[in-house]
Amino acid sequence: MSAARRLLIGIDVGGTFTDAVVLDAASGELVEAFKLPSSPSDPAQAVINAIDAIAKKASVAGATVCHGTTVGTNTLIERKGSRTALLATQGFADVIALRRQARPSLYGFDVRISEPLVPDALRFGVAERLAADGSVVTPLSGQDATVDALRRAGVEAVAISFLNSYASAAHEEAIEQAVREALPDVFVTRSSDICPEFREYERTSTTVVNAYIGPAVQRYVARLGEALGARAIERFMVVKSNGGLTSPENAARYPVHLIESGPAAAIIATAAYGRARGLPNLITFDMGGTTAKAGVVRGGEPIMAAEFYADRLVEGKDLGGYVIRSAVLDLVEVGAGGGSIAWLDEAGVLKVGPVSAGADPGPACYGRGGARPTVTDAHAVIGTLVPSLFAASGVRIDRAQAVAAITQDIAEPLGWPVVRAAYAIIDIAVANMAQMVRLATVQRGLDPRDFAMLASGGAGPLHAAAVGEEIGAREVIVPPYPGMFSALGATLGAVRHEVTATVLRPLSGLTDADLHESFARLQERIDVLLAAEPEGKEHPAPERILEARFVGQMFELAVPLGPGGTAFPPIAEIETRFRSLYASEYGFDLPNARVQAVNLRLVARLPLGGRSTLAAERHDAPIDHPATTPLLLRDGREIAAPLHDASSARTEPVAGRAIIAHSGATVWLHEGQRAVIDADGSVVITLKGAAA
Repeated sequence: MSAARRLLIGIDVGGTFTDAVVLDAASGELVEAFKLPSSPSDPAQAVINAIDAIAKKASVAGATVCHGTTVGTNTLIERKGSRTALLATQGFADVIALRRQARPSLYGFDVRISEPLVPDALRFGVAERLAADGSVVTPLSGQDATVDALRRAGVEAVAISFLNSYASAAHEEAIEQAVREALPDVFVTRSSDICPEFREYERTSTTVVNAYIGPAVQRYVARLGEALGARAIERFMVVKSNGGLTSPENAARYPVHLIESGPAAAIIATAAYGRARGLPNLITFDMGGTTAKAGVVRGGEPIMAAEFYADRLVEGKDLGGYVIRSAVLDLVEVGAGGGSIAWLDEAGVLKVGPVSAGADPGPACYGRGGARPTVTDAHAVIGTLVPSLFAASGVRIDRAQAVAAITQDIAEPLGWPVVRAAYAIIDIAVANMAQMVRLATVQRGLDPRDFAMLASGGAGPLHAAAVGEEIGAREVIVPPYPGMFSALGATLGAVRHEVTATVLRPLSGLTDADLHESFARLQERIDVLLAAEPEGKEHPAPERILEARFVGQMFELAVPLGPGGTAFPPIAEIETRFRSLYASEYGFDLPNARVQAVNLRLVARLPLGGRSTLAAERHDAPIDHPATTPLLLRDGREIAAPLHDASSARTEPVAGRAIIAHSGATVWLHEGQRAVIDADGSVVITLKGAAA
C-alpha cells in the first residue's frame, strides 16, 4: 500500500473473525483485505487491532472507517443490557408484557414468550393522558415523585412511552427534561423521538430496546471513537439496519437502529455487485461462524421491511422476540454457522445449532480448547478445509481434534463411522439454510429459480453449491473477497436517515397544504440528524413516501410521492397509485373500499464519496497451494480432489468434485457441477448435479 493514499476502511466484527477491507478513497480500488480473530470479551479491541495492522503498511491518518457492529445485537441476545425503567401513561405500563394477541405457536401447549426487558417493579405509570388528536385529557403531573422513584430504583436507562404521544410530544418532552436534569448519567429515550407512530405496543417495544442497549452501545462507540481519533482517523461511520451509514453521535442516540448492522452490509454489497454485473435479481446468502442470513435484491435494490423482531429464535424455538419498528433490510436468519455445535437430543436425534462455539474456544479443530463438534469440524474431517489456506488468518486446522470431537459426541453414540457423522452434520446444516432461503423467497411469493444466489461470509462459499442445488437456484455466484464481503459492503453504503409521522386520516381528506406542512416538519427532523453527520452540510433531495391502506385493514403499502422540492401528485393520482400497488401485491382491488393515509415517511440519502470496484480487475497475489487435496467421500473412499486458486482467471471451467481457494473463503464444488473463474475473481457455479 502506498503511504500517500487516503484510505477508506471497512471493518465487520463477527462472532469468530473480524474482517477488514482497505480501499483507495480517491479511486475506489480495493488494495487489501484480511481476517483476524475476533475478541468476544471486548469487540472494540478487534477493530483496533485491524486498524493497527493496516497502519503497519500505510498511514491511516485522514482515513474513513465504516464499521458493521453486533454490539447492540449481542447485548440484547445475551441479556447484558442496562437496568431499564419504563415510564408509561397510568394504566398502560404493562403493554410490553401484554404484547399482541398473536403467539409464536398458536396451538402449542408449551408456549414460551420472550421475557419483558423491563421487570414489573421498574414499570412506572405516570399521571397524564393525551387524546388521539394530541389534545390534553389529563395534564402531566407528579414529575418529582417519578424522578425520585427512578433514583431509588438505581436505574441506568429510562424509556418514555406515553399514550398517543405520536400526536403530541409535549408530555414526553417535559418528563424527559425532568429526568435528564435530575439524573444526568442515565440514558433517556422517548418514543416520540425514536418512533413517533401509532401502534402502542410496537412503539413502546422499540423505545424499550433502545434504552436497554443504549448505555452499552454508547460506551462501545465512545471507546472506538477515542481510539480511532488517537490514530488520526478522520471519519468514523457505523452501519445501520437499513444498510445506511450514520455518525457515532446518531448511533449512540439511536442504538436500536444498529440491531442488524452487520448483516445489512452484506446485502448492500450484494446489490452493488449485482448492479455492476447487470444482475438485478439476487438471493444473498451469507454464512459466518455463528449464523447464516438470507435476503433478496430485486431490481437492483434490497427489499426493505418497516419492522422486525429481534432475538426471536432462542435455541431453535420461536419465542416472539422484541418488535422493533424501524426500517431494516429484510433478512431471515438462522443459527447455522461454521461454529454451530452438533449434538444429540434426548431421543438421540442429531441436531446442528443454534448454539455456537464462537471465537472462544471455537471449533475443536482450531486447537484453542474447544471440545464440542461443529460444522467446521465436519469439514475438517472430510477434507474440504485445507490447512495451508488458513495460514494467513493465524488459524491452525488440526484434523485429529475434529475427528476426536465428532467421534466422541456423535459417531460413537450413533454407531456410525466418523465420515458418515461428518456428512450428516453438513447435510443438516445445509437443510437448515435451504429452509432459511425458502423463508426469504418462497414464503414471500418469490421463486428461487428466477434468481441467482450470491454467497458470502467465511463459510458461505463452502456450502453455497449444496444450498443452491437444494433450493433450485439458477446459478451460484461467489464474488471477489467473499470472506470479507460484509466489510466491503460497509464502505459502499450512503448516509441514510428515515423519519416518520402518523396522520391516520382518509386519503380524500388530505390536501396539498397538509402534505407540505407535514413534510416540512419531517424535513426539520432530518436536518437535525444530518447536522451530526460528517457530510451533513449538504442537503440531498429526500424521498417522500405515503403509507396507506384500505379502511379497516391492518397493513400499509408505501406509495412514492416523488423527491423533495417537486410538486405533490394530486390526491386522486395518489389513490390510483395505491390501488395499483395493492392489485400488484394481492392480485385484486377493492373498488368500493375507502383509502386511509396512515404514515408519512421522509428518506434522506447522502453518498459517502467512495465508489464500488466490485467488477474491477483483481490484484491479489496467487496462493501457494498443492495441486490436489485429500477429500473423503460419503462411502469413506479418499480421492485427490483438484485444488484451484480463484486469484487467476481460467478460460476452462472447473469441474466438480473440486476445491477452489478464494480469498478469505473456500468454494466446494460437488460432482456434476461446473465453475468459471472470471477476471474480477468471481466464481460462477452452474448447478447440474447432486451433492457428493
